[in-house]
Amino acid sequence: MTVASSRNRMQVMKNKKIGLALSGGGARGLAHIGFLQVLEEAGIHIDLVSGTSFGGIIAAAYAAGFSVDFLEQEALKLSKIRELIKLIDVNPARRGLMEGNKVREYMERLFGADRLIETLPMPLTLNAVDINTGKEVVFSQGPLVTAIMSTIAIAGIFPAVKYQDYLLVDGGTLNNLPIDHVRTMGADVVIAVDVQIDPHHEKVPYLETIKSHGFFSLPEYFSDFYRAQIIMINELKEINLKVHHPDILIYPDMSPEINMFSGFTRAGEVIEAGKKAACEHLPELLALCRTDV
Repeated sequence: MTVASSRNRMQVMKNKKIGLALSGGGARGLAHIGFLQVLEEAGIHIDLVSGTSFGGIIAAAYAAGFSVDFLEQEALKLSKIRELIKLIDVNPARRGLMEGNKVREYMERLFGADRLIETLPMPLTLNAVDINTGKEVVFSQGPLVTAIMSTIAIAGIFPAVKYQDYLLVDGGTLNNLPIDHVRTMGADVVIAVDVQIDPHHEKVPYLETIKSHGFFSLPEYFSDFYRAQIIMINELKEINLKVHHPDILIYPDMSPEINMFSGFTRAGEVIEAGKKAACEHLPELLALCRTDV
């Protein structure tokens, strides 16, 4: 009886699913690439993934089977101003500083225009918010690029995405760290990585103009909007964390001066921050994900 129970326990542990929740944070989300690199090198296999905003892009790419080395190369390529500016289509007269068409075209080249979430090698969820109803919308199937464009549709930057009866904006508006979705997907162990600035412990910097970022100019009022958004997103995250607990929550250490825009030109530094965070927590991660006990 004792032997049988031991064998049953080993079987359960070997079948446990490891889930990963990746937060939004604009260009700070490039740290997720470095984090994933260390997991792969350590032999930690992720079974399912959920992401919000920029974390949604990385989650989608990982679920689609892109190698982390490819993602790093792509990030470093886009850190060059001449490459980054190719994605910018400014039109302040519309419902956002950018049209978003060039970003969508890039995503369609990367993932395929007709790719469906349910056809990906790894289970994936991406979340957005319907501004008609104020409710969260979770994509676990359907058009992948539409889901990506919805989860990254930061109000004031991109126009809302029309899909079915929804008008969708950035998922981080309500749920910037989708731990609950990873649990719902069936994860036994949840690893959460939060790259957003924490206004309780870091000074949220004022954004500079586009010229200083090197690719487009932001109106002065956007700095106040950005700071208010960071505070709101963090407070909602703290509320969600009281209800939905990851098995491990990791904050890559980055300068608050690396914001949602400026981080693109500092991609190497941001990726390294993700690697460092994973290495610092590697013993705990390995213990959580062991399958031989």
